[in-house]
Amino acid sequence: MIEEKVAILQQIQRDFELLQRRLVELELVANEYRRAISTLEFLKSSEKEVNALISLGGGIYAYSDIKECKKVLVDIGSRVVVEKDVESALDFIKKRLEEVEKSSAETANTLKSLALEASKIQREIAELSKMQEE
Repeated sequence: MIEEKVAILQQIQRDFELLQRRLVELELVANEYRRAISTLEFLKSSEKEVNALISLGGGIYAYSDIKECKKVLVDIGSRVVVEKDVESALDFIKKRLEEVEKSSAETANTLKSLALEASKIQREIAELSKMQEE
């Protein structure tokens, strides 16, 4: 009986670790979306050409002039990119952020439930162990 409880507890711990990693990944995505929103809001308010740094990858950046600030290209999924005005892009990315935040909240609730379940099983193991010693 104790062995079964220990096996269940180990599975819960594995699930807990996976969900913790998922929560970190979701927070990274949410932060990226927040930065995009901030940048889009800046572009929206800009009336002229904007000087910017663009990432070339690998930690390399280049100076660039953004001449067209009213239209952007948006990856809508499956590597499909469409042109949108800044306001539409803002709406799109805000909806994505809401979805990520909702998923984060659900994941956090699942983590709490798993922690409660693990605590319950640990108490049961301790009780069973105490009964076997007696």
